[in-house]
Amino acid sequence: MILAIETGIEPEYEEALQEAARGEGWEVRSVMNIPFTDQFVTGDPRMGDPLPQSLLQDPRVWFHGSIQAAKRAQKVTSWQIHAPWAELRCQHYYKVLSGRILQRDHLFMTLGEFADRKEELFSSDLVEDESLFVRPDGNDKVFNGGCLTAENFQESYALMTFYDPPPATRVVVARPQKITAEARFLVAGGKVVTGSFYRSGGQSLRLQAHDSLMEEAEDTLQFCLGQGFNPSPSWVLDLAQTPEGWKIIEVGATSCCGLYKCDMVAFVSALTAAIGSEAG
Repeated sequence: MILAIETGIEPEYEEALQEAARGEGWEVRSVMNIPFTDQFVTGDPRMGDPLPQSLLQDPRVWFHGSIQAAKRAQKVTSWQIHAPWAELRCQHYYKVLSGRILQRDHLFMTLGEFADRKEELFSSDLVEDESLFVRPDGNDKVFNGGCLTAENFQESYALMTFYDPPPATRVVVARPQKITAEARFLVAGGKVVTGSFYRSGGQSLRLQAHDSLMEEAEDTLQFCLGQGFNPSPSWVLDLAQTPEGWKIIEVGATSCCGLYKCDMVAFVSALTAAIGSEAG
């Protein structure tokens, strides 16, 4: 196997991922996608050499990096990109996993409709503490989700749409939920392999998940599998601690997500087995 990694997000986990891959016998290649092109190069896009076609078409390569690079790689390479975008849309998995979803009270609409219907929505049953929660339907993060109030709507909406997502962008509008902690889990081969807290009390946190939390994640995964949801050889399961227990915030792509304090040795070992099983 070969790890093609685009670095620059969180050096600590990126270094751990590369070390774990080498420990598992993988070759490691540092790559970069030149923005707005289909070209991949080694290292710095200003100085790197184009990747050889033989590497671009090598199915033994597993990619980890930015969402933009993952999407480009899906177009122009034969790499394994664990990012099944259709299955990672809220409109898909909210329905399949409805019993465990955090945003249980929600509506789907376009971003343009949300702006046009703001007065109606801020008078609806979705309002909690004068706020509405809004996030993209897709997992490719065209904007960051968050809570808005009628009072701060213009300022928050302008910040949310700073990068000009199209008005036709599908969004989720939901009742805000009380969250005390958030954790990320990596699933590979149909098993929860490792996990990490990433937020607690509203503050960023990087701490490996303890055993009881791993059990919560495994219970949630078994629910997902029971609903026929296992979208990729590896994928991400994000959970939130609420007054009603742990709920699914979202599911995501291991090829382009933060891996935080997850156990990289355990993940790469499980990933190797999962990819081998798929190939076999």
